[in-house]
Amino acid sequence: MAPAESREDATVNESTELARLVVSRLLAAGVREIVLSPGSRSAPLALALAEVERRSLIRLHVRIDERSAGFLALGLAKVSRRLVPVVCTSGSAVANLAPAVVEAAYAGVALVVITADRPPELRGVGANQTIDQVGFFGQQVRTAVDVVTYRDDQDPMKSAKLAVDRVLRDAVGLAGGGPAPVQLNVAFREPLVPDLPWDFSDGNIAQGSASAEDETPVAPLREPINYIAGDLGLARVPRRGVILVGDVPTREISEQAMELAAACGWPLISEPSGNVAAGSTFISGAALGLAQADLLAADPPAFVLTIGRFGLSRPIMSLVRAADHHVVVAVGGKDRPDPLRTGETVLAGVPRVPTADSLVPWEGPDAGWLQHWRDLSHEVVERVDHALESPEITGLDVAAEVWASATSADLVLAAASRTTRYFEAVIGHRSDPPWVIGNRGTSGIDGLISTAYGAALAHAASLHSVEANAGRANDAVANDAGGAGPNPGERTFAVLGDLAFLHDHSGLIAPASEVRPNLTLIVVDNNGGGIFSSLEQGAPEFRSDFERVFGTPTDQDLAAISNAAGWQTHSVTTTAELRVALAASATGTQVIVVRTADRAAEQLQWSGLLDPR
Repeated sequence: MAPAESREDATVNESTELARLVVSRLLAAGVREIVLSPGSRSAPLALALAEVERRSLIRLHVRIDERSAGFLALGLAKVSRRLVPVVCTSGSAVANLAPAVVEAAYAGVALVVITADRPPELRGVGANQTIDQVGFFGQQVRTAVDVVTYRDDQDPMKSAKLAVDRVLRDAVGLAGGGPAPVQLNVAFREPLVPDLPWDFSDGNIAQGSASAEDETPVAPLREPINYIAGDLGLARVPRRGVILVGDVPTREISEQAMELAAACGWPLISEPSGNVAAGSTFISGAALGLAQADLLAADPPAFVLTIGRFGLSRPIMSLVRAADHHVVVAVGGKDRPDPLRTGETVLAGVPRVPTADSLVPWEGPDAGWLQHWRDLSHEVVERVDHALESPEITGLDVAAEVWASATSADLVLAAASRTTRYFEAVIGHRSDPPWVIGNRGTSGIDGLISTAYGAALAHAASLHSVEANAGRANDAVANDAGGAGPNPGERTFAVLGDLAFLHDHSGLIAPASEVRPNLTLIVVDNNGGGIFSSLEQGAPEFRSDFERVFGTPTDQDLAAISNAAGWQTHSVTTTAELRVALAASATGTQVIVVRTADRAAEQLQWSGLLDPR
């Protein structure tokens, strides 16, 4: 080892210098959470990240499965609304990040994918663990840059810095379009480890020009609703309007929707992750109430404003289709959120409340219109309450119990497929609702455990400084099953089906040295895919093939799988047992396996909710 006094004069090898440059720019951009999957080609980055973690500058999360790592980073970014990088080695490791990248693209999440690669001279020549990674994610990322040092570049590190900063700015959406995933493909030449012991001195962290953390994306223009009506050629603001909130990324958007609906006296309808249950005009159970087509035919809305990605249920789609006018508010993600193609205009922000405008006046709410919707909601609530009196526990009961148990300090992840539809049915008006999220960008069932884990970490960090939790957990993490959580007052509940649980059960595996969040996974175990029974393929004529290719029972002991991964596990078969388990889920990571009624019984219950006649 070289004497300490000679280290300042030593030359750092190229890969080490490049890794330090990338990490310093991440720090300058405000990155505080980073996910890493181990590998050889990514060794320079791994060592650099370990060093800055040791200095408590970041919180590093290590996962052996790149797919789980990607969704962990997605959950962290989704809840924190900050840049979160995920780092992997070369080869097929990159491909395993694709599902998380796709979800980030359509949900509008700032995921920074850093893929280590061979240098250009080793590409396309059959070098081990080498694939064509440049631009691998195609149209799913906003920007993809190949960071390579060339021998003839007079200042290769300056060129690399400019490239990294550009990608991070694009991820934040400083040039417009909101947050989005990006790719940094970084080529490392051997040697892949430092020649000498080294660290990040204060002088080489975050040097240089301003970064993405120093700038804020321009806020979207928000005009009064009068102006929007005028642009549609209307003589006045419609009194019989409806506001539909789909998946939204921030509380601010939900609050704007509630404010507009209250001012206009318009019914406020929401998918679970629309988060407007506290709104004074919120209509619970709207999708169930609208399942009878004659209701819309008799009294269609004159105006529907949709906010964010929607389309969870067919009755809600029918509502949008029946409206005389449809205005779209896009709040993130790569698609225009207008699946019916009925939107007459697309806004970047939620309109403001109506103003006194002589050209397009507002004549005040139609009390009868709002009361009509409240009557509809009251009837649906009674119907749901009656269904919940069934002696057999179902997914509907699980959603109802979690919704009742969660407080305003809690976070709830509702999985795709039938789970989120159950939440849509049971979410009622309350002044202190929890925040609800879901992977609604593509509504897949993959990566949900890892997404929930990342979301839970970010949820806890939002109330405590990252610095307090960065570095090694030491005494904060118990070696018993479940570990220790940050604070009993900040829980995350994730409700998912048995197939989603099995799809990402590798997400249960986390290093014992890392702080575990207060995360409770509630698994609705009906031994297969329940949603298909309510779709066309569930018709009697397909019964002979249904279980084989749609129902797909796995007959797995989910509690045994959870226990094997070191999570506290409870198995329940009644609503009373579930209630007790939820009340005890204050700290640590745990799984509650709910063995529900068979899928046929669940479908019978759901069919009765849709058509009570």
